[in-house]
Amino acid sequence: MDLFMREIALAANEDDVKLELAKILHKPPFPHEPLNFEVRLFRKNNARGRIGILTLPTTDAGNTFLRAYGTTGVFVKGRRIIFTLSNRPVTGATVARLNETTWRDPRELEAERERLIQASRPFELADFAFGRFLGGDSFIAEYSVRGRAHIACDLEDRRVRLTLHNEPRHNDDFVAMFGLMDLEQETSISASYSPSNLDAIVSNSDDNHAVVFLRAQTFPVFLSQGTRGDRTVSRRLQGLVSGIPMPPGCFSLECTFQNKTDRDAFIHTCQKRLSVRHIRKSQMSVRREHSSPVAVMEELNAFLAEMPFELAFEIDKAVANWTLTASTVLSLKHTLIELQRTQGDQTAPIFRKFISFLEGENIPRRRRSRRNTQPALCSLEQQLVIAVNEYLLEQQQPRRRLAAPLANTGVSYSYHMVLTPTRHILEGPVADQSNSVLRRFGHHECFLRVTFQDEDRSKLRREVDTSISELLSTRYRPVLLKGCVVAGRKYRLLGYSMSGLKEHSMWFVTPFENDEGRMMDAQTIRESLGDFSPLQYQPARLGARWSQAFSATDPSITLQPNEICKIQDRKSASGKIMTDGCSPISAELADDIWRAHQGRKRRPVGGEAPSAIQYRLGGAKGMVVQDPNRSGKVICLRPSQVKFDAPDNRTFDIQSTSLRPKSMFLNRPLIVLMEYLGVSSKRIIELQDDSIHAAQSVQTSFLDASTVLQQHGLGASFHLPSLFRNIADILHLPVGNDLEGGSFYNDLILKGLHCAETHILRELKYRAHIGVPDSFTLLGVSDEWDCLREGEIYATVYDERKGLYKEITGRVAITRSPQIHPGDLQVVTAVRRPELEHLTNVVVFSCRGDRSLASCLGGGDLDGDDFNLILDPNLLPQIVAEPGEYKSLPIKQTLHPCGIEDVVDFIFDYIEADLVGHIAISHLRFSDLKDPSCQECLQLAEFASHAVDFPKTGTPVKFEQLPRHRDRTRPDFLAREGSDPNGPNFYNSKKLLGILCRRVPVREWIPDEWRGEHSPSGGDVVEQALESVGLYALGLGLQRPSDELCEEMNYLLDEYCEQLLTIASAHTISKNKDVHVSEAELLSGTIMANWSDHHRRREAVTSMNLQTHELVRAVRAEFRPGDENHSIVDDDDFSDDDWYEDEEDDFHRESRVVTETFKRAWAAWCVAEKALADYPESYGPQSFGLVALGRMLELIKAARQLL
Repeated sequence: MDLFMREIALAANEDDVKLELAKILHKPPFPHEPLNFEVRLFRKNNARGRIGILTLPTTDAGNTFLRAYGTTGVFVKGRRIIFTLSNRPVTGATVARLNETTWRDPRELEAERERLIQASRPFELADFAFGRFLGGDSFIAEYSVRGRAHIACDLEDRRVRLTLHNEPRHNDDFVAMFGLMDLEQETSISASYSPSNLDAIVSNSDDNHAVVFLRAQTFPVFLSQGTRGDRTVSRRLQGLVSGIPMPPGCFSLECTFQNKTDRDAFIHTCQKRLSVRHIRKSQMSVRREHSSPVAVMEELNAFLAEMPFELAFEIDKAVANWTLTASTVLSLKHTLIELQRTQGDQTAPIFRKFISFLEGENIPRRRRSRRNTQPALCSLEQQLVIAVNEYLLEQQQPRRRLAAPLANTGVSYSYHMVLTPTRHILEGPVADQSNSVLRRFGHHECFLRVTFQDEDRSKLRREVDTSISELLSTRYRPVLLKGCVVAGRKYRLLGYSMSGLKEHSMWFVTPFENDEGRMMDAQTIRESLGDFSPLQYQPARLGARWSQAFSATDPSITLQPNEICKIQDRKSASGKIMTDGCSPISAELADDIWRAHQGRKRRPVGGEAPSAIQYRLGGAKGMVVQDPNRSGKVICLRPSQVKFDAPDNRTFDIQSTSLRPKSMFLNRPLIVLMEYLGVSSKRIIELQDDSIHAAQSVQTSFLDASTVLQQHGLGASFHLPSLFRNIADILHLPVGNDLEGGSFYNDLILKGLHCAETHILRELKYRAHIGVPDSFTLLGVSDEWDCLREGEIYATVYDERKGLYKEITGRVAITRSPQIHPGDLQVVTAVRRPELEHLTNVVVFSCRGDRSLASCLGGGDLDGDDFNLILDPNLLPQIVAEPGEYKSLPIKQTLHPCGIEDVVDFIFDYIEADLVGHIAISHLRFSDLKDPSCQECLQLAEFASHAVDFPKTGTPVKFEQLPRHRDRTRPDFLAREGSDPNGPNFYNSKKLLGILCRRVPVREWIPDEWRGEHSPSGGDVVEQALESVGLYALGLGLQRPSDELCEEMNYLLDEYCEQLLTIASAHTISKNKDVHVSEAELLSGTIMANWSDHHRRREAVTSMNLQTHELVRAVRAEFRPGDENHSIVDDDDFSDDDWYEDEEDDFHRESRVVTETFKRAWAAWCVAEKALADYPESYGPQSFGLVALGRMLELIKAARQLL
């Protein structure tokens, strides 16, 4: 009999409940023989605690127990468990097993399992197969190889590791079914899962064959292991067999153990020591299938080559995501051809909707009342017909597609491919930062961004005992040399940006015909960029110069030849360049550039051009600083800025500007130097306390949340700082943490604020990212007026949004990231000079002396580097060390004119020998044991200088030359997120970084889904507050929207939700189509999951925020009335980030726009509230409603200004 248990203490586990129940069930009135029973606790909890099932072997025992304890309950861990009869029938196999086996005390079982754990023995498998789950209770096994197999929990490296040896197994029907391949001779191969990549261990509770399934989000790491002399050597592989890829989607592993005892011990170890979740299924079905052979893939590519690119890419993406197999697509070939013939350009979005039907089972999409058919019960052809009909029905509605970015802005839609050792992932079209090549040549579908990543989204990198040379040679080199096939098209390597190279990301292109009828391919595009003949023997430098065209920039204007003049660099008496990367520009030309830049963004033109601009202009790059003494329209270029000759390309592209100052934050390397140079540790701890308190305040006050989020750049895509400020100022609502009272309880906002708090605390703990008030980060420029003496700087900080104006004077500390040498923190004197009074938000460096101050700060220059100005007197160093100065390594040259093959060779040299991160961590370790002036740290500082220059010189730092550590233990502040700093691999650091790290209270937290039966939005409180604002006097109202307008907003909500889910799925660690980041993470602009490479997570967050920003921008544009939707005025006219100028001539037009926009935003809010009332856990309506609410509050503010 099954009894339902509820209100179980959260602290209780299954063994706790078993032990308390055994005290009852193993004494009268129950049988003298100890009664066997089973306890299962469910992962899902209700509002009052955990829930579970108690299974007893007989009905009599169940009835007896209910009579005695059904009403009084049983206390476990201080909470009373309530028992009732389960409404589900008991499984016969479970009852039979309980009656056939004897009771065993959980403590005895725990001790026995612990003995097995201590032995750490691997478990030999009778069989295994890689495959994929189909739903929750079905597994498709597709791939295995011959060889004796063991599986073990490696507790030292915290991995689940499958190891295969070359001893052959029996050749039975199972082997024949798979067409299994032999392992290479004299080697073993391992496949290792990290716990973070395992969703769960799934076992069959009634399975007599001792089978366990490892349900994974991504492929394991494959290693080939052998011996070289007395040393074990490991090589990374792309699959179980070298050179042969794994079948798409076969992330998970089926393991058949020799016996159930081994199975149970393995499960126990994974649960207890690796914290992997265990799920028991009453019945798991397994199906054996072949993966698609090479011939099928070739046939698919030939078919896709005949299809329009947009459709072909969607099909290829569905196969790569294993939503469809190649064979399935080919079975739909004639249907798709006919669909393309009848529907034309609409076929791609139709197919996208079809795929959303197939993938939608695991995602909480909102229910649409108009969809009456159940696609999951139909054949593929029928589901495709449903997708066609629904799409065409949507197109008949009075709605517009969400607007894409304008072609001449700095954002474009691009296509991406991520290549891991085991698979490829296709993404797109997604909003991406544009570059001059994409804008110049158009045809964005012909360009593909390819990124090399490891399985866990980190960069590929060599380890001390693991080589990646073979993996690079077999998996990646052919792609760079011979190209890759995507959507049936052959793409070849084109180039990379410098930031892209650091992230192992490159641009590819497929040949296309330009507007003049000329065929363009990778070679012709590179030749059109400029004259690179002086670099023909320097492959690294050649690739670096190509990279200028691929830097992320915004366009402005095309200059005339007579607007460009050449001037010389200023040099010291010893010949050192003092103006490296910087030159003057006239104010008139700067204004033209700024006006064009603003106009392309569709923003109201206002304000003066920033004092300095980081730019790309043909073959030149660097900074220009405004010089009001230069008349007319002229820009000056110096030799230090001109990297190659490109006279025909005169488009001035903007990379960054000095429009506003940036906040200043400490970091780990800087704190190490500060502590050594005598800076007050007490003051740094005080600043950390302030940062911790600020982070914790976001969940108690909307005004505090607005300030903190704006400081850390969080929630900007959804305008959260503005929204929270207006909720407090206009609606006068406090943050609600429960459903009681008159506060604003919104589940998504609370979870978003929790994400923000966790993110800030995590940055404090693991990166020492401590804010420094009244200190700033500014772009550096040269003193073109020669009015600063050596050791002097000039800086004025101005931000019109915050009412900030500060003239910086006196002694200040100045530095630049990354810091590594004691001399990277200097003290200078900030002065005032009338010649420089027109400059704001830049730090002006003197051109006097023997060496540029910028170069003294970690080898900086003035071509776009940011510099930190520290004004707090308690943070000034008591000791100022001499800056480091190192001789550059020679530029690597070839004996022959280099081509793309030589650049490819350099790329792989860089991937294998990029040691910047390794050197930085090693420096922190040595400085913790000694100090930053020790011999090892000074050596590492020089190596760091050379490693940073590696992308331009092509000459690597040799790994063998780096100073070695005596053991593997590290200071606790270097523990990665999610790891145990108290484990054997770490020690408690006595230095300031260790103290700071241990003081931050971080709790690992992932937002869950809403489980309530009512709407989570708190909309009734908002509507009551809106009614009290006095909308009628402002010409606004909350009248019920028309049915036509609601229908339009319903379709807008549908499209928003689909695009939001696409963004959410693209930014997970696994990039698994069944996994997505939460809506709260998207809202706050954070990712909560622990990534092994936090730089990659930061890059993913940046990409995610750009895409959500473009999505929200498009939605806000739809709120404007139809005749204003595509006007030059941006959708942000009335947001707090801009200002509104009251122009009398436009009063009535603007008043009408405010009224109509408010009405449409109100309709969007109502539609979102209705969606949440119908389906509270749906993904998207909550954030859609907040976008509408934010717009309404901005319009109320604008309407008040119009009175």
